[in-house]
Amino acid sequence: MEKEILISLIPPTITLIITSLFGLFVGVLVEKFRNRFRTIEYSIRSQRIIPPLSNNLGEQISIKLNDREINTLKVATVEIENVNSIDIENVIVRFSLGRNSWFQGNEAYISKNFTNLNWMQNYTDNFEEVVKDYSSCVTDEKGEKIISEELQNRINYVLGNRDYIIPVFNRKEKAIFNFLIEDPIDGSEAGIFPSIVHKSVNFIQKSDDAKQKQRDLWLVVGIGTIVVSIIVILIVLQNPEQRNLIILSAIVGLSYSTFGILLLFGFRKIKSFFK
Repeated sequence: MEKEILISLIPPTITLIITSLFGLFVGVLVEKFRNRFRTIEYSIRSQRIIPPLSNNLGEQISIKLNDREINTLKVATVEIENVNSIDIENVIVRFSLGRNSWFQGNEAYISKNFTNLNWMQNYTDNFEEVVKDYSSCVTDEKGEKIISEELQNRINYVLGNRDYIIPVFNRKEKAIFNFLIEDPIDGSEAGIFPSIVHKSVNFIQKSDDAKQKQRDLWLVVGIGTIVVSIIVILIVLQNPEQRNLIILSAIVGLSYSTFGILLLFGFRKIKSFFK
């Protein structure tokens, strides 16, 4: 009797193996397809140099930059990551600021080997030309430079934008951009807006890792439960005389993670109790 049961379970076992191999093959194809549409993720962190304080404390703090007092400075860090399994070349990264805010300093590098990243050549040329034209402006009787509207627009552009190039952006590599930014004098905080110029690249903001892992976990559990349920139904249909044994085996197989979660939860509770 036991031999007959084992023999009867051979076909569904072979079916399960074939189904698993087919799922693996489909997963590889999906990964290859995803790599055709490359993705670069970014995250932004910022911190004001002078934190929000009461008047009694805040009035005692001031910051000077090149002999000019600026109390709206902040440090912003933008981190971008090539999350693909392939390398990308000549990635142009552009940064823009909100209205009435200016870049006052910057640095950029690859996190793995600390290779410095440079501005785009056309942006560098434009920046140097603006500085040259500004330096050649004549001054009025008060000693202030007379700036044309066209030149002022160009000054606003180079102060509110930065264009970088990453010659080679290796897979799973990160690029770090640190900026010193002057926010508007009215006390509002201007945003920094990164963008990428590259063919077939999606540029998306990085989601919270903990929440993403939790969503992925439930997604995997849901898909796995559906797939296993379908396979169990097919096996039961092929072996109706062993229905109870097959269903019991499936329940035991699906419930292992539940027991693991309960044991982990209980262990943490006991551990916290004796702290």
